[in-house]
Amino acid sequence: MPALSSDRPQSDPREDLFGHAPFARSLANALARNRRPDGLVAALYGPWGAGKSTVLAFVQHYLSELSGEERPIVVNFNPWWFSGQDGLAMTFLGQLQAALPDNYRSFKEIGKTLSEYSDALGAAAAWAGTATGHPWVSTVTRLTKGFFKRKPKDVPALKRAVSAILNKRAQRIVVIVDDIDRLVPDEVRQLFTVIKALADFPFVTYLLAFDRDVVKGAIENQTGMPGGAYLEKIIQVPFELPPVPLATLHRALFKELDLLIEGTKAGRFDSHYWTNVFYAGLSALVRVPRDVVRLVNTLSVTYPAVRDEVNVTDFIAIEAIRVFLPPVYQRIRDGKEHFCGYGPIREGSDKVEEQVFHEVWLSQIPEPIRTSTKEMLQRIFSRLESVWSNMHYTAASEMGWRRAYRVCAPSLFDIYFRLSLPAGVVSASDVEDMLRRACDASAFGTRMVELSQVHDESGISKARGMLERLMDYVDSGIGESAIRPIVDAFLQVGDDLLRPEDGRVGSFDIGNEVRVVRLAYHLVRRLPEGQRPPLLLRAFEQGRALYCMS
Repeated sequence: MPALSSDRPQSDPREDLFGHAPFARSLANALARNRRPDGLVAALYGPWGAGKSTVLAFVQHYLSELSGEERPIVVNFNPWWFSGQDGLAMTFLGQLQAALPDNYRSFKEIGKTLSEYSDALGAAAAWAGTATGHPWVSTVTRLTKGFFKRKPKDVPALKRAVSAILNKRAQRIVVIVDDIDRLVPDEVRQLFTVIKALADFPFVTYLLAFDRDVVKGAIENQTGMPGGAYLEKIIQVPFELPPVPLATLHRALFKELDLLIEGTKAGRFDSHYWTNVFYAGLSALVRVPRDVVRLVNTLSVTYPAVRDEVNVTDFIAIEAIRVFLPPVYQRIRDGKEHFCGYGPIREGSDKVEEQVFHEVWLSQIPEPIRTSTKEMLQRIFSRLESVWSNMHYTAASEMGWRRAYRVCAPSLFDIYFRLSLPAGVVSASDVEDMLRRACDASAFGTRMVELSQVHDESGISKARGMLERLMDYVDSGIGESAIRPIVDAFLQVGDDLLRPEDGRVGSFDIGNEVRVVRLAYHLVRRLPEGQRPPLLLRAFEQGRALYCMS
């Protein structure tokens, strides 16, 4: 099964799915080569889901591979765990000290000047020590919070003390700050205030990752200033995350889907149909790496439960609609009669009503992907071709849909949305088992009688469902060698299948006796004319299903 996990970045470049590693290596080298003592603030811009966190993880990996003076100390800081400017500031200093190696003991000397404030932090200090794995962080963080209660003139003194220690050591520290675009607007402003005013230390490089448009909007919301100009005053070195080429994105998706369908029965995947559906509209729904992760994670949970009962392509497409276009998914799920089957839609008011219904959900799709999604859904639900064109299908078409386990077959539609097989419903395994028994009249007949004693939620027996499903295989799927045994079996046990609960429902329904006769008739028709009379005569002479014979 796929190993992707929601919102968890990759950390090993050897497992790079989306081609981020080369860019991350270049970025890491650029940071490591910086020999200037001045502090530096770099930014990695990219939209949500584009892979910023993965790039940061790869950067950290490449930095860790450096040796000697080139290898910086790396500090990871997630500001959205904390709130308030004082909280951000004290936690930053705590995280910084927690990451420093033992030979930076001199950094702890700062705490000596703040000892009078040792009771300021309370419970938060204990939490900080536990969270970082360094109990002494509690002391530093507690002292730092106390410091912020002092007069503003103490801030420059603290900065000078910290700067002196860092200048003496002259080793690069890289502070990686992710998820800035998850903060609320006020916290975004606070974070940049802390970085600019408190943490402007020598030999410290900040690598900030965020969606530039989101953060610009947050700054403008809080300050009234142009967000772009504000960022330019803080960010000295901006980097744009290169977009993942669609071909790379698709390869990553295909790789994960290959793992997903391992164990799926042979013949269930039609590569030609998949290609048509994918390039018709599914590909347009997967635009950034996070889309691949979300879809594959969803499928890894839902697909195994119905693996043997659904068409692989249809199921992937329906789940993609659920993940990326929830309102459309709900329309499909609740509007079965508008999407399934082959019934003709007459010109005039009927067709207008259908078009109005479908235009509602179509209008809820973002305009850039509206046309492609419409085309994809027309391929999945053939009935839609009757709504928007003059294409029509027949009962034979529906038989083919059932054989291919398509979602547009009314009898299979619910499985795609309930993600389970309702009790008493004929499964794909049931049909396959029956086809394996087809050359043995006794085994075939015994199983049909057993199915007549199992009922679905409405009380209808599985025998009725099996007779209907077997009609899908009368033209192909049942070998000639199985025709005689099946006919013999029906004329032996046919009357045992005529359960009252399977009788006619309304004027237009048919009973199991008709289903038995239709199956036998269509199978016998496949034989050469000279073989038909002796086969039927023998079956009648040995049979006991008098009602089905009449």
